[in-house]
Amino acid sequence: LSFNLLGVFQAQAAADVSNLNADGLSLQTGSLYTQPVDPKGKLFLSSWLDPDGSDNDQYVWDSFTLPSNGMINEIDWYGGYGPLMSGKGGPVAAFTLAIYPSIAAGTEPAVANPPLVKYKIGGNAGETSIGMAGGATIYSYIFNLPAPFAVSAGVKYWVQIEAFQQGSIPDWCFVAGSGGDGSHYLRTSGAGGDILYRTVPGDVAFTLLGSAEGAL
Repeated sequence: LSFNLLGVFQAQAAADVSNLNADGLSLQTGSLYTQPVDPKGKLFLSSWLDPDGSDNDQYVWDSFTLPSNGMINEIDWYGGYGPLMSGKGGPVAAFTLAIYPSIAAGTEPAVANPPLVKYKIGGNAGETSIGMAGGATIYSYIFNLPAPFAVSAGVKYWVQIEAFQQGSIPDWCFVAGSGGDGSHYLRTSGAGGDILYRTVPGDVAFTLLGSAEGAL
């Protein structure tokens, strides 16, 4: 692994700033939740062939839970292009980013219903190379939400991010993360054009930034 991630993670883990709100609680600002890049460098395909899709499309959701009520202002994530695809997907043309609730059992995202929020991000979300892992160049991405997204303490939410590509085979992937529950949720194609949803091993790398309540 040849990452220069120290500055990235130092920024994510920067000391929180406290401000007193009207309820007598301190408002902690900074990193709310993070699943840092796993040094093993495994990649998880999460991309869509623009404009009509393909049988090779695959989407990833990963869960998070906050210990306190919070407001998400920014989402950062880490990914790369599958080295075995030889660039067949082409560069990222856009991203879709969404946050879903869980089903009642809390074991998977409620994909049968619309997401709580969904954003179309034009361009490549500030794609910036940060090193190599698993034979692939790893990139960081950033998105500032147009309005803060409110999160309730102890509730499991799911982040879904997929790239739009215009090549012949989609090949953009999340890089593996660590520190989550060790699994993510996957949409993929099955035989005869069927759509399959399943839970698979592995976290993906992302960070949520914003503010959270904390008692003084």
